[in-house]
Amino acid sequence: MTHSLLDESSNEFFYKKIIRLGTPIMLAQLMTSLLAIIDMFMVSSLGNLAVEAVGVSANFAFLLIMIEFGFFSGLAIFIAQYWGSKEINNIHKVFIITLIIGAIISSLFFVFAFFFPEVLIGIFDHNELASTSDEFITFGRDYLKVASFSYFSMTISFAIGMLMRSVEKVGYPQFVAIGAVLLNTFLNFLLINGNLGFEAMGVRGAAIATATSSIIGTLFLIGYLVYSKEEVFRIKFKEYKNITKDFIRKLVKKALPVAINETIWGLGMSFYLIAYAFIGEESISSIVISNQFMGLFWSFNAGLSSACAIMIGKKLGENNLSLAKEWGIKFTKLSVQAGIVFGVLLFMFSNTIADQFAHLPEEVRTSISLILKVFSFYIPVKFVNALQIVGTLRAGGDTLYSLLAEIGPLWLIGVPLAFILSIYSGLPLYIIVAIVNIEEIIKSVLLLWRFRSFKWVRNLTIA
Repeated sequence: MTHSLLDESSNEFFYKKIIRLGTPIMLAQLMTSLLAIIDMFMVSSLGNLAVEAVGVSANFAFLLIMIEFGFFSGLAIFIAQYWGSKEINNIHKVFIITLIIGAIISSLFFVFAFFFPEVLIGIFDHNELASTSDEFITFGRDYLKVASFSYFSMTISFAIGMLMRSVEKVGYPQFVAIGAVLLNTFLNFLLINGNLGFEAMGVRGAAIATATSSIIGTLFLIGYLVYSKEEVFRIKFKEYKNITKDFIRKLVKKALPVAINETIWGLGMSFYLIAYAFIGEESISSIVISNQFMGLFWSFNAGLSSACAIMIGKKLGENNLSLAKEWGIKFTKLSVQAGIVFGVLLFMFSNTIADQFAHLPEEVRTSISLILKVFSFYIPVKFVNALQIVGTLRAGGDTLYSLLAEIGPLWLIGVPLAFILSIYSGLPLYIIVAIVNIEEIIKSVLLLWRFRSFKWVRNLTIA
């Protein structure tokens, strides 16, 4: 037993575990970010308004993902710890609850996107010219009405992927995700501008590609559960009869703050986009494209934070609190180092990235370059914040504090500043982005203080 603990506490074991768990997640996130960039690059040939409309429409799906990520990752805290204590039936009960919640949320989003797309797009429409406004709303409506069909399959994929990652089966869901991204990219090539004899469908073609690849990817994940011989994946849906009020209450106590956290954070990102739209027609496309490229660098942190949540969650479930604490310190140091490296890289390549969008006005390309330079200075802080919220604190169920530390700076400082400066200051977009992101620094102080208190080091499986 001592030998095992010594092995697990070694740096070699720690980094090998991160590579095994984090690399597939990082690659899937990287592919997803590349797909978003390829989408934007292909759509940019249709003009700046098309980029804006697709960016705004995709933001609605992003909000859905954040809400579900909140609920699902909150519930995944228990899956990871039940996996550590080998309580398979409880894992199945948590998964069933996850599917029910996902079905309710995705249905609501589908209704809004399919039946009221003009209303959703209109929130971001500050164009003064009626003709420009009509074109913008038409682009957005065409994309949303088709893409909304992907919400159901996306939800199922998300739930299954969260289950697999929480029990350390990270390879297959990421393989499927990468395959779906490649299929989406190929369908984009065929349908957006019309290639290999296919009709050019514009933004509607991009939406068809998204929905098709999502559905096919989901079928592969469902197939794995159906044919798997591993007990944890052979879901016993009859376990729903054993779900008690006390069991639900226990889950909700930890999962609800995470869901509220991600929902309000996602809304904050949407409100940033609404605020920046007041600056000018090109501001939406500038910030959307900049955010997409940030996603490339963010993919490493996604893998690191996910590995952190899985590894520490399992150790807490095993009641190995000292090793969970030690790993938390190592993960935090690693996130700072990675943030500095990626920040330098983003600064160096910001001009090159912007120059790739030759179809867009020079003003937009210049704005993209400057925004990316601003982001490069904030990457180390953003990396540490995400690691604490998604990784260490969440693994120990310290979700209420994470919620307050996340939404306080965002909604009391960031969002108000974004609207005030965008509407009244006359400052360029990149300067406003630099000022607004001060909320990340305040957030990091709150999160690191909580991390250093180690109040998050708790075993949730012990009633």
